[in-house]
Amino acid sequence: MLRNFFQYFMGLIFLAFIRCLSPEQYSEEVTKADQMISNILNANHLPGISVTILKDGNKIYSKGFGYADIDEKRKILPSKTRFRIGSFSKTLAASALMKLVEEAKVDLDSSIYFYVPEYPKKRWDFTPRQIAGHLSGIRHYKEDEMMINKNFSNVNEGLSVFKIDSLLHEPNTKYTYSTHAWTLLSVVIENASGDPFLDYMQAHVFDLLEMKNTHAEQKNLIGIEKVSYYLLDSTKTAIIAPEVNNSWKWAGGGFISTTEDVAKFLWAHSNYDYLTEKSITEMITPQKTMDGLSTSYGIGWRTRYDKNNNPLIGHTGGSVGGTTYAFMALHSNTIVVMTTNLSSASFGNLANDLFELFE
Repeated sequence: MLRNFFQYFMGLIFLAFIRCLSPEQYSEEVTKADQMISNILNANHLPGISVTILKDGNKIYSKGFGYADIDEKRKILPSKTRFRIGSFSKTLAASALMKLVEEAKVDLDSSIYFYVPEYPKKRWDFTPRQIAGHLSGIRHYKEDEMMINKNFSNVNEGLSVFKIDSLLHEPNTKYTYSTHAWTLLSVVIENASGDPFLDYMQAHVFDLLEMKNTHAEQKNLIGIEKVSYYLLDSTKTAIIAPEVNNSWKWAGGGFISTTEDVAKFLWAHSNYDYLTEKSITEMITPQKTMDGLSTSYGIGWRTRYDKNNNPLIGHTGGSVGGTTYAFMALHSNTIVVMTTNLSSASFGNLANDLFELFE
């Protein structure tokens, strides 16, 4: 049974006022965390990993292990080293969408054609809410689309990858995860706001939350600290991943960030300074299919449960040369963010172990 998210968030706000923690209080836990992370780094052949942990909004752990670049032996700095965050980009874009909802520029339950009238007509109509919750029927990747290495100059061009394809099913009848759906949602954000999508993200998400090291991964983005991207060959050796260009899917998986920026973003959604209570509740509450089945997915936010059935909210991300985990434990007011510069990497049980360690 789903927990009452509203009560959890009210509890978080109260705890934030009455508790003030410092990293020194966790010296024993920090030592254990160092060993746990090192073990995963070595066992799973990760080139590098960045881990940031917040407790009641306080940074109690933030370290890098391994390398941002193996050949150059560049160290990882959680405050500066940017990784591909993959589908956590959806969670970032969800906040931009909800800003427009609050400004009455987007109605989540209006027809998609109200905002993108030029989008090819499908058998069924569908809405921004269904798109954001993977209930629209828009397909996910096929063949080698994840390896696209073509530059798209704007979000409308990104629609060309999938816009002529039929919906896989009637909206709301089935949960079908789709990164392409979020490309369409970025056009909704652009058309409803009147600003280019990336400009709106910068002004209404990154600038407002002081996320100074979060960007779209554009070809002209130079002079910044970021990782090199790797995959494992047949001998479990890390080799440079093929070059890709994610400009066709900014909202679905095209941003780069640091673990500290991502943790800051999650914390901003534990109170109502940035978004309203109604917006946050709407984003994190899982949607349901037509027959009443929970999808465990709201609007850009996923719900998981730990071994004690406590809810964790956030998102994972998979990219060419990147894997991300970013979740918030509502019951303990703890945030764990991990990124690595390896395709299809496994963190094993590390996230659960860290939540338990710092609980």
